[in-house]
Amino acid sequence: MLSVLIFYIIGILLQKNLSYFSFQFLFSFCLLWCLWAILSYKAGCNFTGVYLLIIFLLLGMMNTAYQSKPQGSNHIYYFRANSGLLMGTVLEARLRQDGGCQEILLAAQNIQHNDKCYQVEGKVLLRVYQNGTNFQFQYGDLIKAKVVLGEPDLPGNFGEFNYRDYLIRQRIFVTGSLNADQIYFVGKNNQLILSKALNYIKENIAKNIDRIYHYPQAAFIKAIIAGDRSELPPEWEPIFQDAGVMHILAISGLHVGIIAIFLFNIFNFWSFFKKNERLKYIIIIIILLVYAAITGFRPSVSRATLMFITFLIAKYINRPYHQYSSIFLAALLILFYQPLLLFDAGFLLSFTVTFFIILLYPLLQEKLDFLPNYLSESLAISLSAWLGMAPLSAYYFYKISLIAIWANLIIVPLVSIILILGLISIIGSFLLISFAQLTAHLSEILINLLLSFTKFFSSLPYAYHYIAQPHIYQTISYYFLLIVMAYILINWPKLDVNKRKFVFWGTMAVIIAMLSAHLFPFSQLFSLHFINVGQGDSILIETPLNKKILIDGGGTPFNDFDVGKHTVVPYLRRLGINQIDILVLTHPDLDHLEGLVTVLKEMKVGMVMDSGIDSKDPVYQQFLSLIRSDNGIIYSKVKAGDLIALEPGLEILILNPMNPSTYYQENDFNNQSIVLKLRYKNVSFLLTGDIEESAEINLLSWQEQLKSDVLKVAHHGSITSSSELFLNRVQPKVAIISVGLNNVNLPHPSVVKRLKDYCWEVFRTDLNGTVLITSNGQNINIKTFR
Repeated sequence: MLSVLIFYIIGILLQKNLSYFSFQFLFSFCLLWCLWAILSYKAGCNFTGVYLLIIFLLLGMMNTAYQSKPQGSNHIYYFRANSGLLMGTVLEARLRQDGGCQEILLAAQNIQHNDKCYQVEGKVLLRVYQNGTNFQFQYGDLIKAKVVLGEPDLPGNFGEFNYRDYLIRQRIFVTGSLNADQIYFVGKNNQLILSKALNYIKENIAKNIDRIYHYPQAAFIKAIIAGDRSELPPEWEPIFQDAGVMHILAISGLHVGIIAIFLFNIFNFWSFFKKNERLKYIIIIIILLVYAAITGFRPSVSRATLMFITFLIAKYINRPYHQYSSIFLAALLILFYQPLLLFDAGFLLSFTVTFFIILLYPLLQEKLDFLPNYLSESLAISLSAWLGMAPLSAYYFYKISLIAIWANLIIVPLVSIILILGLISIIGSFLLISFAQLTAHLSEILINLLLSFTKFFSSLPYAYHYIAQPHIYQTISYYFLLIVMAYILINWPKLDVNKRKFVFWGTMAVIIAMLSAHLFPFSQLFSLHFINVGQGDSILIETPLNKKILIDGGGTPFNDFDVGKHTVVPYLRRLGINQIDILVLTHPDLDHLEGLVTVLKEMKVGMVMDSGIDSKDPVYQQFLSLIRSDNGIIYSKVKAGDLIALEPGLEILILNPMNPSTYYQENDFNNQSIVLKLRYKNVSFLLTGDIEESAEINLLSWQEQLKSDVLKVAHHGSITSSSELFLNRVQPKVAIISVGLNNVNLPHPSVVKRLKDYCWEVFRTDLNGTVLITSNGQNINIKTFR
């Protein structure tokens, strides 16, 4: 089973990374290969096993090719340019946690465009902005929407979450945004009988939870039983993450296991099922499948359900149950249905953690047998899970919880009791409301206790540690080493002296290879990251001696998106940056300022450099308040002529704002932007904020100091900046424009043309994503995300 799974996964990886072959070609080739395998078997060929493995490799490629692209000429994806009146059935509707917006998953049926109606199929994810309108759609509603369709957004930065791939894994290739007054109810789709029945059960469970529980405990019960986390208080998630127990808020194998054990115990109370065990197994299988369907067949739920079903089938036919075969079979079945889940963090975490619990638990439990039985078993499971989860947690979330092993010893038993009480209270709510309210009250007490424990663990010093994203090869090497170590522990008594030496030195070689990058680091280069923050600026500088300088943090003045929380801070965390030595705000416009507020909240900052412009904007006042509240931050108002010698060969010269600040008109924030000239050995960089032509003319007084190899183009490429006279004095070789997508006249075409006349290359964050420049002081190397 393992070899079949490995070859199937290799097929997925090949097709995902190469994408040379169409589904039709792979399907035809797979059929021919199957025919060849059958003929070879008939002819008595001894390579049947090899043929079978190659068939699964081809199946992996074929299935990935099929699910990576929309199939069928009438798929809505091929009509996305025909914006018009779209009609479809609501499959899911949920309010976003940031409020003011509802996401609707629609099964498209037809679209009207230029007086023509086209029959279509496929899913569309609509984001509906309510704008004060009170409405809510439900599953099965037939609606029409005037919408402009498009593809899901691509990531713009290195290591950023790929939203497009995430939706494609759900077979969603088209998205759209609209206001509430552009969508209206048509009727009900009465054809989705089975799906409606499942949704009806889920809705009634949610209603009864609201009847017998108070908020926010009701939201917690919905999360751990129905898989609905949309109502959880937003401040809970970081607490559970920091304590390393975030998995309890998402339905996982733990929850399915508790429910399965709960069902076993209920049925064992009845003498009828004691005599008809096979019937008991069948009923439990049906209940688990219904539960998995209600919760949306999440990877972890599907994995646990399939493994339990395999266990029950083994009991049913009186065969031994093999855990490894069970988990490999579950992975193969899930990937056969959804091959792209191989790249899903939830899928990888669920299967990896479960595999290492199976592998390591017996070994660790044996080593911990000096402890009381309950403690040794719980600690062995918790430690096994942590060892399996840690590298993936670092890879996807740049964080490792150091307290998780101990927190889970208390939190998991509590959750188990809460889950059982929750199930009893929900069942009771359909039968006897007073009994349901009593069990709900007990459950609420335990939820409050659990929250207290979680807060305690998350508040402990060194409860968690942010870590730079490990390379994929480091992650694979870690797991390889862990498996080898387990093999050594299992087989050590059986190995002779020579084999022990071979295993020991082989293991040492792997450890040295993994640590070599840390033991013998490469020489550090000077780096500038022009982070893609949409319509705004954010620049990270990494110096050869590992100082970190952040210039601006982007911002979104016209919506509630927190660019600091969702873009800037994650970008820094991925690089292992937990402290900013110098933070620079060029001027207090929101598209430069907002992200820095989050940085000040989340990270330690040594110094803040500001132009000193007096702004009454509440966000700027919050920015100043955060600086004043931290006595460790040095606050400096800089002016033209200030020189900062950072390191040998590296200095920053402030060219603007001029002194006095009244040189420009009052509240002329753009022209009072801090302008920095960076010089590292023989390479120079000019970062110009949002200055306009009048400031550029004043800067000409710096004469030869303006000449720079790399220019950060002022004011996002606006026609008000980058004048001919200024560019002639700077003489840039490379220009970087930080700008958002679909901005009218930004960058202005005439400015782009002018820049191309002067520069070897012009890069734009809207087209190229993050632009990373590295230098050894003599040459520059440029790498873009796209």
